[in-house]
Amino acid sequence: MRRPLTLALLVLVACEAPAEPRPTPPPPAPPPAAMSPAELAEARRKAGFKDDDFAAENALTREHGARVQVKAHLGDYRQLARDLKRSVQDIEQSSKRWARASDPQRAYRRWREGRARQTAQLTEQHRALQREGTDTGSTQALVERTFRQWEDLQNDLGGDVAGQARFASLIAELRASLAAVEDALDEIDRDEDLRDER
Repeated sequence: MRRPLTLALLVLVACEAPAEPRPTPPPPAPPPAAMSPAELAEARRKAGFKDDDFAAENALTREHGARVQVKAHLGDYRQLARDLKRSVQDIEQSSKRWARASDPQRAYRRWREGRARQTAQLTEQHRALQREGTDTGSTQALVERTFRQWEDLQNDLGGDVAGQARFASLIAELRASLAAVEDALDEIDRDEDLRDER
C-alpha cells in the first residue's frame, strides 16, 4: 500500500513544470564622458541654461544690499575700527613694558585685568554689528576677519611676546586688515548709489 503512494508522489514531483529562469538585469550604463569645466559651460550655454548670469546678478544684488546695511550703520563700523586700532596700539606699546618688567607675566596679567572692560566693550560693539538674518557682504566679511585676528592676538598675548616674530607678524597683519576696513568704509561712504537708500 505504501509503495503506490510513494510512486504517485514521485510521479507528481517529476511532472512539475521546471522553474522559469530569472531575467538577468541589463548591464549598467557606461558613465558619461568627463567634461572639462569649459566644455560643461559650453554645453549648458547651448542647452539654454543661464544660471551663471542669474547667480552673478543675485550676487550683485546681495552685495548691494549688504553695502546699504553697512552705510546705514557707518558710524558704528568706523567706531569699531577706531577702537580696534587703539587697542592694537595699546597692546604693542604695553608689550614692551611687560618685557622690561622684573616679572613680565605678572605685568601682563595686571594689564589684562585692567583691560577686561575695554575688551568686553569691543566684543559687544562687534556683536551689535552682526545682523542676524541679513546677507553679509564683502565689507562685513572683512570686518569679521579683522575682529577674529584681533581675538587671535588677544589669545596669544603673554609677558614675553614683545620679542617674538609671530607677535610682530600678527600686529602687522592686523594693521593691514584695519587699513583695508577703513578703505572699504570710505568707499561705501563715497558711493552715491547708496545715498538714496539710506
